[in-house]
Amino acid sequence: MWRRIVFSVVIVSMLSGTAGAQTVYSLIQKGKLMEARDSLSRLAQASVRDGNTLFYQGLLEQDGAIAVKSMEAAFEASLPSQHHEEISYRLAQYYLFTGDYRRLASLVSDYFSRWERGMYRAEMRRLSVFADERTGSYESALRQCDRYLVDNSSGDPQQWGLIDKARVLSAHGKQIGAAETIRQLSRSRKGVGVPLALYLLGMQAVTRNKADDAVFYYNMLREAYPAAIGLDQLSAGLGEMSDKPRTDNKAEKLTGTYYSVKVGVFSEADNAKRHADRFRGQGQKVDIETKEISGRNYRVVYVGTFDDYDEAVRFKHRLEAERNDTYQVVAR
Repeated sequence: MWRRIVFSVVIVSMLSGTAGAQTVYSLIQKGKLMEARDSLSRLAQASVRDGNTLFYQGLLEQDGAIAVKSMEAAFEASLPSQHHEEISYRLAQYYLFTGDYRRLASLVSDYFSRWERGMYRAEMRRLSVFADERTGSYESALRQCDRYLVDNSSGDPQQWGLIDKARVLSAHGKQIGAAETIRQLSRSRKGVGVPLALYLLGMQAVTRNKADDAVFYYNMLREAYPAAIGLDQLSAGLGEMSDKPRTDNKAEKLTGTYYSVKVGVFSEADNAKRHADRFRGQGQKVDIETKEISGRNYRVVYVGTFDDYDEAVRFKHRLEAERNDTYQVVAR
């Protein structure tokens, strides 16, 4: 499977060396791979296969195993330091993909001893976490996660670290810690890990049959990340929940309580208003309530006021059929 890995190129700086070598790397930088291969072929025929040439061959080779052989040879040859570092990172990726965790561990250890402030420090730490996780060394993986988070305490790098830690905690059977880590991540206002956190929290709620929580996270994910990959799966989970008999809804027995269809939860007031306007003209009251959840204010959009639960469910099904979406009946 991994024999067709194409090693993508991350340009850090221009190589020193011959004009021909600089031309090859410049072509790679511009994405002109066919021209780069032609130039490399001429260069290899006209000169000794030094470290630079082997490195270029590894970058351009489409067969992963052959590319690795070239890079391993380049690693032992004369080569600028920054490219030794890049080869270490690429070989570490390959060893992880192929399950060669012994060589990966050795390479990571060597990397941190040689490049204490290296440009791939964060990536190499995460690769080490993956290796420990896959070999069941969860305590070691968690220590690696904590080291990573010390060095990466903000922004997207921190969020990747929190995702890794939550995943390792869950695999290690520490579900409470995993859930708290995911909730910490979901409270961020933006970042690469937020949609994943919202999706995971929503699916956890579906698994535990907590419809209100599931719909809340679904709506938050849909508002902020309408193209999120997990939306359809989460919606399907909500659909399965809607077919289950209610067990804790006692509104019919409570004086002054009625049912509404919750159609959206929004962090931004303007988004809530626009969404509410889409449901006007249904012959039912549409209103917005502000609720504080996890220390933040959210706007909840409701449609309808029904005294009978079954009537509210029939209205919900009609809305879902018309709009191809998932909603929830709630007691108010």
